[in-house]
Amino acid sequence: MKPWRIADAGRAMPQRQCSGLHASACLPAFILTNKALFAIRIRQSDLLEVIRNGLVSDFCKGFYIPMKFRFLKYLWQETGPSGTNIAVNAIVAGVIQGFLIVVVSGATGNVLKDGLNLRYLALFVMSLTAFVITKRYSMNKISDHVQNLIFDLRVRLTDKVRNSSLVSFEKSGKSELYAAMMEHGEVLNQASRFAGDACSSAFMTIFCFVYIALISMTALYISAAVTLVSVLHYLSIRESTERDTLEALRQESTFLDYIHHVIDGFKEVKVNTAKSNDLFENHIRARANQTRDLKVKSERQLVGLFIFGQVFLYILLGAVVFLLPRIQTEDASSIGQLVAIILFMIGPLGNVVVSLPFLAKADAALVSIERLEKELDAVNDTRSSAPQSRIQPNRPFTEIRIEHVTFNHTDEKGRTLFTLGPIDLSLRAGEMTFIGGGNGSGKSTLLKLITGLYYPASGQILCDSFPVDMGNYVFYRNFFSIIFSDFHLFDRLYGLEDIDEDRVHHLLETMRLSDKTLYAGGRFTNLNLSTGQRKRLAMIASRLEEKQIYVFDEVAADQDPVFRRYFYEVFLKDLKAEGKTILAATHDDRYFHVADRLLKMEEGRLIDNSMAAVPL
Repeated sequence: MKPWRIADAGRAMPQRQCSGLHASACLPAFILTNKALFAIRIRQSDLLEVIRNGLVSDFCKGFYIPMKFRFLKYLWQETGPSGTNIAVNAIVAGVIQGFLIVVVSGATGNVLKDGLNLRYLALFVMSLTAFVITKRYSMNKISDHVQNLIFDLRVRLTDKVRNSSLVSFEKSGKSELYAAMMEHGEVLNQASRFAGDACSSAFMTIFCFVYIALISMTALYISAAVTLVSVLHYLSIRESTERDTLEALRQESTFLDYIHHVIDGFKEVKVNTAKSNDLFENHIRARANQTRDLKVKSERQLVGLFIFGQVFLYILLGAVVFLLPRIQTEDASSIGQLVAIILFMIGPLGNVVVSLPFLAKADAALVSIERLEKELDAVNDTRSSAPQSRIQPNRPFTEIRIEHVTFNHTDEKGRTLFTLGPIDLSLRAGEMTFIGGGNGSGKSTLLKLITGLYYPASGQILCDSFPVDMGNYVFYRNFFSIIFSDFHLFDRLYGLEDIDEDRVHHLLETMRLSDKTLYAGGRFTNLNLSTGQRKRLAMIASRLEEKQIYVFDEVAADQDPVFRRYFYEVFLKDLKAEGKTILAATHDDRYFHVADRLLKMEEGRLIDNSMAAVPL
């Protein structure tokens, strides 16, 4: 397709009635050629039509540097139809900025001969006004869209995390997720501040090259040759710069994992000097040094790009000044005018050069985000959910059967670390079942399989004879209210409606927590509690969910004797009296008599499937 040019558009478009300065406004574009001033009126609606027909997009594809940036492509795709209007305003701003050179150049020559020319003054004021309007519009709109993109990114990533499988979540690094949501979002925000300005400046530079061509084609050939060599050199170093920047971001995320060890394991580190020194010297400091070296290397490469951009301007200036007189002597008289144009280009070209490191960082951030999103999409366990299922959590169930179920814990390389099963088990509605066994015997893994948080490697789970599969796991999980040993305590009773605050206050008093925290304004006022108190507050939240099956993993382990007895002989019995099904992992053999049924786990196998509550 033939590249679209302003001059072609001027010849192709008829004169049209102007109606303002913005979206339906006319742009007076003046091109000085053969010492004659021609005015071409180009409406923005015409530019919109050209862009929609793909002409400007095809032209931009030839302008290799900006169109190769992932961030600009992403921005173009995500802004949708409004992106066209933003692009038009940015292009118009750049063209007007270049046109100001023509006006100033013409006015300067006119002043020397005839004095002040009001036509040039009017053109200058009009062009400057149009430049401010279009430039502000494009930059403000880009900023608005990028803020929306960052917000949507954080919401989208959060949604994908909550829909991922537990196994993948346990293996993934939280630091990478935090970095994608916070740090990478800020990198995109910084890049957006330069994107609009760089676009306008790029088109202003193109306009200047057109102007140079009108003065001297030889000067254009020299400028084009210098620019081509510079672009090729830039492309030769950009790939390695982006690769090192991406690796620096990855190392930075890994470094944050070690920081979490210091913060989350503060007490353990505080009392163990050997552990503290090993963690700090051999891991934190070592990883910090690696991250620093990569950051220094990538930043130096980015600085090199910046300096290269500035040097390019002077190389271009020197080439015109020193080569043009030798190649084309008759154009030597135009050197002053050409130098003035190139000097005028330094500002816009500087804007483009300054934007390169930020856009390169944005590219690396986007690569990291896209990789994370693909990983989360691959482990999404809700996409196969059927809109309708025979398993409904609001309907009473009769029996859950576990048939020949196995599960494997694996490391990052897929090597099996622990195998559970095969397990055969039946859980009947209204039963209270305790699971005993030593630490590491597989109790928690079995509970996660039964609750649908883990998927069997083989075998199947049936709910009232209906197989539990990927189409109905979402429905099946909602049978359960869970408190695992590594539970999270929420500040609000999320998912509950019409909460009886009097009942909440009564439960707080029963659990002797009313002097520690209150329920006010739809939230608990204080979560800074001891482990035992936090578990009791979690029990309150679980109790209020009114689910059919309650799963407790060593909940009584951190309670004093009074509350331990209350948990087994009051709390659990009250749930059973209401027809709830209870499944609890416990070591408290003193209270085994409370259960209807006792199970025992050993090395991943169910070795006792007793129907009576007898000591293990």
